[in-house]
Amino acid sequence: MTSGFVIAHTLRAPLSPGGALRFMAKRSIRLDPPYWAAIAITILFSALASSVVIDRARDSVTIPQFISHLFYLQGILGYKQINSVFWTLCLEIQLYAIYVLLRLTNSGAVLYGAFIASLIWPIGLHPGWPGIFAGFWYAFLLGAGAYLSWFNASLRPWFLVYATVIAIAAIHRSDYFALVSCATAASLLVVSITGRQTQLLNWRWLQYLGAISYSLYLIHNPVTGAAFRVGFALTGRTIYTEALWWIMSLIACIAAATLLWLSVEQPSTRLARRLDISRTNGQTQADRAVVS
Repeated sequence: MTSGFVIAHTLRAPLSPGGALRFMAKRSIRLDPPYWAAIAITILFSALASSVVIDRARDSVTIPQFISHLFYLQGILGYKQINSVFWTLCLEIQLYAIYVLLRLTNSGAVLYGAFIASLIWPIGLHPGWPGIFAGFWYAFLLGAGAYLSWFNASLRPWFLVYATVIAIAAIHRSDYFALVSCATAASLLVVSITGRQTQLLNWRWLQYLGAISYSLYLIHNPVTGAAFRVGFALTGRTIYTEALWWIMSLIACIAAATLLWLSVEQPSTRLARRLDISRTNGQTQADRAVVS
């Protein structure tokens, strides 16, 4: 949901085909190298676990499965995730691409239509398709709608109706994900309107976790598994050692994420920043661009 807010901000100016290509290139440069590194680390950890742990079957990765992962296509093509968290990133890439296509039209009517069509899934008219973004499209648009409503006050009543429909459907269907998405979008809008984006939660430790959050997301699963496996081998498993190794796993995840962030993600981010989406210094033009 928050990615919708961020991407709507990034693509707030009128978008040209060249700008769209540069945006997707920036996303690729920013996201791909850490993701590819995480794929390699996950495969390595799995191989090490299979060679050390008795009776643990080796997790085989086929060449088609591996190649599909490189291009975020494993969910669409039906391959098993090498790392179980990767499915969300695959959907993110799809959401970016679809939103870019919508913005390329530079048409408010097309964007409104996308918002209306997205209600099919939260109200339960269609279950969605495995590996396809559609079932989460409304959550992305809640974030984008919150940004657009902050930017253009005339859109706030429409956004309120949109979010209310989703919230009512979520309560009726006991869909807690949709309900939390609505609450988060509403919170982002209120915080933005009141101008407190740079004041709330401005703690150094939390800002640091935010900075490494992508690397932490990518790496936490294999590192957590390894930490618990090694820990229990050393101490045995009791309620007390579970608590101990839970704390140690958090430390290990943050340390591993920091290494990935410093060695791969930061250089990728610096490289991505060299690409200018608009090829202009037109911040004024960007700040005037609204869906009308």
